[in-house]
Amino acid sequence: HGATDELGLEAVTGRCSMCHAAAPVWSGIASPPKGVRLDTQGEIARQAGAIRLHSVLTNAMPPSNITGMTREERRVLAAWLAAR
Repeated sequence: HGATDELGLEAVTGRCSMCHAAAPVWSGIASPPKGVRLDTQGEIARQAGAIRLHSVLTNAMPPSNITGMTREERRVLAAWLAAR
């Protein structure tokens, strides 16, 4: 699981947590959208089902793929979530 764990976590932190954090760093976002935080491993674990739904099954997140999440990152994310 080592490499998959690292890549899965990297996908979330690199593509999601700039907005979904206690203090978002994305310009124009003052608080995490819908109150969803993805900036700790605990928060990511609690939101695993929603991450799968919105970033793997439907590609609804990131919105308009603004952070440039690749198909490969979504595939790794799917495998990582399935293994958790």
